[in-house]
Amino acid sequence: MIEHYEALVIGAGPAGLTAGLYLMRAGIRAIVCEKVTPGGAPLNTGRIENYPGFPEGIPGRELMDRFAAQAKAFGLPIREFNEVQGVKHEDGVFIVKINEGEISADGLIIAIGSEPAKMGIPGETELTGRGVSYCATCDGMFFRGLDVAVVGGGDSALEEALALAHIVRKVYVVHRRDSLRAQKILQERAFNNPRIDFLWNSRPVEVLGTGAVEGLVVEDTITRVRSKVAVSGVFFYVGYKPDTALFAEYVERDASGYIITDDRCATRTPGLYAAGDVRKKALRQISTAVGDGAVAAVSLERYILEKKG
Repeated sequence: MIEHYEALVIGAGPAGLTAGLYLMRAGIRAIVCEKVTPGGAPLNTGRIENYPGFPEGIPGRELMDRFAAQAKAFGLPIREFNEVQGVKHEDGVFIVKINEGEISADGLIIAIGSEPAKMGIPGETELTGRGVSYCATCDGMFFRGLDVAVVGGGDSALEEALALAHIVRKVYVVHRRDSLRAQKILQERAFNNPRIDFLWNSRPVEVLGTGAVEGLVVEDTITRVRSKVAVSGVFFYVGYKPDTALFAEYVERDASGYIITDDRCATRTPGLYAAGDVRKKALRQISTAVGDGAVAAVSLERYILEKKG
């Protein structure tokens, strides 16, 4: 027998948990499905300093635990370890297949976030979990006293390089240009950290190792000269991409796969909304995800009430 809810939220990151909280407070019978555990991308961030209300900063995991606890306090059911495997829209009802069966809902909010982008270089896939990582907060302790490389030049790359510098012996930040795009405060901290070195105008071309990472081959983007950096771990932070193929039939997407919505977070399918990092927008932060979640929830609430007549 298919479970039925008025609203189904897919994803329990900042946007999904906020949406669920707002829906429950509005008296909408809602449920959240999450493919792993609640929290989303902030779980991978050691310390968050730009979310309002926490002047001393707060660990990402602690912040998201608070999000989940608040949503659950209003009775929101969160179905963990249930990845969406299929979506159908029939007669105004959404039917979503998950690991444990099927759930039907009058309205749907997609809040699945985005996944770390892969570079696709030799050794990256083969050595993932054996020295190649996309989460320093998760795996940094495995490299205590060793040398590692962080690939990227944005906020995430520098935040994780700074976190790793407390654990490892040396962090090499590999960046394809001669300047960073990260926030100035992060740049200053990284430049002043004696355990962080920068490899400018460099791009990784191969991860070396048999069974475990032994080094990284980088190429100078100007001279095309290649050199080996002896490291035991490589952390990639070269952007994110959304996994939205399952919803392609019902939404418009841009060239990168992000879902296009209006200012109400609505897609082209009535009753279907997108919120958070999965949505095409100018800025992807916890604060903007929270805003999206609230907007999507209120929009869905109005849709459901109008549908009831």
